[in-house]
Amino acid sequence: MNKFKTLLLGTAAATIAATGAMAADAPMGREPVYRCEATGFIELPGTDVCFKVGGWARLIVWAKDDGAGDLTLDTVGGDDFGMETEARINFDARRSTDHGTVRAFIELNATNDDGNSGSTFGLRHGFAQLGNWVFGKTWSTYLHGASDPNGTWLSPIAHTIRIDQIRYTHSVGNGLTLSVAIEDQAYEDQGTTRVLTGAPPTGAVTVNANTGNGGSGENNVPTIVANINYANGGWDAQLSGAVKFNEYSDGSSEVGYGVMLGLAGELTQDLNLVLKVNYTHANPSYAFDWMGDAAPASTGIGGMTTGDDHNQFGIMGGIAGSLSDRVSFQLAGLWGDEDNNGSTQAGVYNIDQQLWGANALIQYQAASGFDFIGEIVYLDIDDKTSANADSDAFYFFGQARARF
Repeated sequence: MNKFKTLLLGTAAATIAATGAMAADAPMGREPVYRCEATGFIELPGTDVCFKVGGWARLIVWAKDDGAGDLTLDTVGGDDFGMETEARINFDARRSTDHGTVRAFIELNATNDDGNSGSTFGLRHGFAQLGNWVFGKTWSTYLHGASDPNGTWLSPIAHTIRIDQIRYTHSVGNGLTLSVAIEDQAYEDQGTTRVLTGAPPTGAVTVNANTGNGGSGENNVPTIVANINYANGGWDAQLSGAVKFNEYSDGSSEVGYGVMLGLAGELTQDLNLVLKVNYTHANPSYAFDWMGDAAPASTGIGGMTTGDDHNQFGIMGGIAGSLSDRVSFQLAGLWGDEDNNGSTQAGVYNIDQQLWGANALIQYQAASGFDFIGEIVYLDIDDKTSANADSDAFYFFGQARARF
């Protein structure tokens, strides 16, 4: 991609990259000898290890219109304005061996909890790599980071799954790679209990998202995931598939699956295209974030991923371009449909709704390693059930971030 892709796509792809030239022999003197060819890496003195430290600190300011539901992380009242601070640090150590690159990657993340001390670090990524094999927690093999629209951390414009897995990747050549993995069957899209107001016949209905994502019994078989990716000539395309073996608490079972197509490419020197289409059946943990718990709780998006025969279809995409060496922009849209009208699970709330939205974003590189983002998001939910929960909302997100 061209010069502004670095601004727009961030560091997600680099996190799971399996390439990078390693150091030769360990330096003999006391002082480090910077012979690692991978950008940003140094040799640890007395070793053959190339090492890198990275991360960021950022503040996100958010606001919403009065008609919108509470943001997921707004834990106090129904505020229309708030701030969220996030800090992240990662460590990347690599060495060359006769069996390929040996790599250890760790990334920790903490967000403010509105208290004096803040929250503790949580593990975003932690994996071991040997050549083409990856063992541990990192981005799902199902994902295609190149076709993700850009957004702030709180924005629902994303496709985010970090999951324990064993993955093997094979390079066919000419930009074509094949990956296959087994991923943790216990994974569920993180969420909290949602209360759906006005749901008949008894009024409010509580749905727990953590136990409802396509299976709430003893799921004993790992999810099988694979992708085929082609990246060449300024274009990056990927076809992904996932199969999940669900066992429900009533003793029944069902095979769920997901299929996704992602595309990113250079339309011109200063204009990029991103497009992603995703369908899941009884496997909503692999759906887009905006069809899960990232959306406002009171809209009904989130906590709705429960029961068998649960279908979700979503499309998102847009264009991104550079206005100057320091300023870039993005215009993106999304549409989705979900239902579980064929569910046989007792006590499952009926789902039949369509969702659509739009995103406009501008990013300014104020200095090396420091940027500002301004983002406006519109979401609309058309609930076709008798719950009559139609709603729409505007959100503003502003970000100031320093990276190293």
